Amino acid sequence: MRSACAARYLLAIYELSDGGAAVRSVDIARRLQVSRASVVKSLKLLAEAGMIQKEYYGNVQLTALGVRESNRIYTENTLLCAFFRDYLHISGEAAERDAAACLCALTREGKERMIELALRCRHARAGRE
Repeated sequence: MRSACAARYLLAIYELSDGGAAVRSVDIARRLQVSRASVVKSLKLLAEAGMIQKEYYGNVQLTALGVRESNRIYTENTLLCAFFRDYLHISGEAAERDAAACLCALTREGKERMIELALRCRHARAGRE
């Protein structure tokens, strides 16, 4: 599974699960605005990678590995979203889309540099308040 696709799905599952609860694939499809067939295919790949557990026609739950990875993705997404919203003054909805796009499109190095910049901006702002 492409890492960008995996990141999108893990982030959606993490947010929908609200701390670890099982989620339905139909809710994942709605959240990502994709077909249920796409969700089934992607969930199969995430299960093979050990990120989720899924019962046949059942709920989806993150494994311990999936929780760690999705928590990392969620944290990166939150920092990037705040950077776009607070420092680039992009609207909330656009900031969320841009942060998700960065998570899915940038190299690891690019993401790390953007997150470092976001943290520096956050610390500088905290020092002024």
